[in-house]
Amino acid sequence: MADNTEELIWSLVGVRVFAALPALTRLIYRERWNKLAALGRQQEELSLPLINARRGRRRRPSGEAPAYVDTLIELLVADERNSAYGGNASSRKQTLTDGELVGLCSEFLGAGTEPPTAELQWIMANLVKHLDVQEAVRTEIEAVVGVDAEEVGEEDLGRLEYLNAVLMEALRLHPSVPSVVRQVMPEDHVVLDGQRVTAGTIVQFQLERLGRDKTSWADPDEFQPERFLASGGGNGVSLVAAAGSAGEIRMMPFGAGRRMCPGMGVAMLQLGYFVANLVREFEWTEAEGDMAVDLEPHVEFLNFMRRPLRAKLTPLNKGVGGSGAFSDQ
Repeated sequence: MADNTEELIWSLVGVRVFAALPALTRLIYRERWNKLAALGRQQEELSLPLINARRGRRRRPSGEAPAYVDTLIELLVADERNSAYGGNASSRKQTLTDGELVGLCSEFLGAGTEPPTAELQWIMANLVKHLDVQEAVRTEIEAVVGVDAEEVGEEDLGRLEYLNAVLMEALRLHPSVPSVVRQVMPEDHVVLDGQRVTAGTIVQFQLERLGRDKTSWADPDEFQPERFLASGGGNGVSLVAAAGSAGEIRMMPFGAGRRMCPGMGVAMLQLGYFVANLVREFEWTEAEGDMAVDLEPHVEFLNFMRRPLRAKLTPLNKGVGGSGAFSDQ
């Protein structure tokens, strides 16, 4: 399923040659469109049996929380087809179609796994390269959570200011999604360097360049989490930039406005939880020889490390097993 989703994404990129004139793309690149359609059918063949299996469970056992797909199956949305013929879209509700369910589930699986995994690797790589930062995170955890706690819980993350500064700094330097593509809408008034950008124009934002802009950040290429503390230059920078906001956007690893990533909260929770507990339980140091940390990127659809992270892990608690090497594979 993961291979199908990745191939589908690359095929979608291939048919957006003339994004403003999709009909022209269909005529010139018919083979690409046929491949995209075939991948879409394959995705439905893989996903629909699982979705239908959940449909068959009309009643959940008492106390069982609904799965993500359950909420989608039960969701009622405005009937846009009704409004297209002059009706009132809000007067009639309908469930999502099979195609919509497949698309949403695939997006949830793809966006909820690979980007956070890539970002986690960048964060831990920087902590391996900056042992003083790693120790500062560990010291804060011991002071706030305590040495006797079983783990760093979700409820603790909001109190770990330095840990959150580390997350923000890694997202600034290494956003897992390298760029965002948007289309200028008719109601937008976009002016770049004195030139008005007309409606329908496709605009691509390079998120890493935004986070490393020398006019916005001091020492933009340096890993300095302190900049996001109360006394730092990044203090007050938010991951959320409201649509139409007149304030300066200095970083947007999750996009911005109405179409920003809806999974931002979950992603930040995942990253904070994993980083906190990995640092609490292990000392992370560079592996020897050709396994040293390489912070050069390899940009595909996502921003990966050129060479996957390898590190030596030494347990800090007696209850954990022996030391060894960590790999993402």
